[in-house]
Amino acid sequence: MAKRKPKEPHGAGPTSAAPGAPGAPGAPGSPGSPGAPGAKPERSSARTIHLLGVSGRESSCDEIERAIDGMNAQFERAATLAEARVLLLSGSYDVVIVDEALPDGGGLELVRELAGDRARATCCVVVSDRADLAAAVDAMRSGAADFVTRPFQPAELSRRVAGAAERAGRTRDEQRRVERLKRICKRLNSAREEVSKQVDDLCNDLVTAYQDLADQMTSATMASEFTTIVRQELDVEALLRTTLEYLLNKTGPTNAAVFLPTGHDDYSLGAYVNYDVPRDTADVLLDHLADVIAPRFDQEREVRRFATAPELDEALGDDAQWLNDSALVVFACRDEDGDCLAVFALFRDRRNPFPDTTLAHLRVIRDIFGEQLDRVVRIHHRHTPDKQWPGFDVEEDDHGHADDHGLAA
Repeated sequence: MAKRKPKEPHGAGPTSAAPGAPGAPGAPGSPGSPGAPGAKPERSSARTIHLLGVSGRESSCDEIERAIDGMNAQFERAATLAEARVLLLSGSYDVVIVDEALPDGGGLELVRELAGDRARATCCVVVSDRADLAAAVDAMRSGAADFVTRPFQPAELSRRVAGAAERAGRTRDEQRRVERLKRICKRLNSAREEVSKQVDDLCNDLVTAYQDLADQMTSATMASEFTTIVRQELDVEALLRTTLEYLLNKTGPTNAAVFLPTGHDDYSLGAYVNYDVPRDTADVLLDHLADVIAPRFDQEREVRRFATAPELDEALGDDAQWLNDSALVVFACRDEDGDCLAVFALFRDRRNPFPDTTLAHLRVIRDIFGEQLDRVVRIHHRHTPDKQWPGFDVEEDDHGHADDHGLAA
């Protein structure tokens, strides 16, 4: 194909000047003529311009083809709106040169369709027989990039088509940049969401770690405090009283009972605090719990909480009726050998359940109380003859050594 002719500025008016008129494009000495002083040199374009001529006049399409003969362009023809629409569906065009009047409709109708299709980067040049301002305004309002009236000079039409093609190229480049920016923004947004998620996870981990550390500090402070309090208690009764007072300070108002072993699977009430149990039924209830709860949980290694009726029924069976509408916490205290020294039972109205923080406090109290009670038993056992120590049944083993079972306060 021929080289593309130099691009020149548009004229002041929407219509073309008469051929050969002074100042008309292509006229000798005019700014647009190749021989005019200061004219831009011709240059070749590597990119092929795709053109579509839409006119019911075959001669008009011939004129257009002659006008663009020197451009690096591919030209196709359509005689009607319908034919143009079919070509536009199957191909992509930089410039559509459309006649204002077509056999099956107005050319401006096609211009409006192309202007409303934002996915296309197609510019329209309208060719008209009307050389008036109203026709040019109608074309521009419809979305045309340029307006040319007949008769026109080939050089002028070539310049107008080249300008429209350049505008279409800029639009297409802008669309590609926009799409590229959209893809970049999408990736950045995905990265931002991922970073935000990681920051949220990190913050949650920090909150959890801080909470764990705070709980550990609270437990350590509480352990130190409770150890200091019970270390001075070397009597079982005083130890029980002090422990229950401290326990109630941490749990709030509740019924509490401590059951001490008196023999194999046999427990008796060592101490209790009555919060809301009727006085005339408290003794019977606590004696029954000594027979039911203590033997059932003396091998338990964890602090057990029963907050609902089904949980209590599963743990106690028919005996759960004694604690109707109550929330229950049970734990066993052990010596260093793992033998059960006491079983604690705490219960109160189910509408006021025991929270997780209370369970954490009870674990601290359980371990320290078990150590101190073991210490008290050993001290008294060293200084008291076995037969004088209540709650111990003294038997001799196969080697003639005393074997002691159980402890009562």
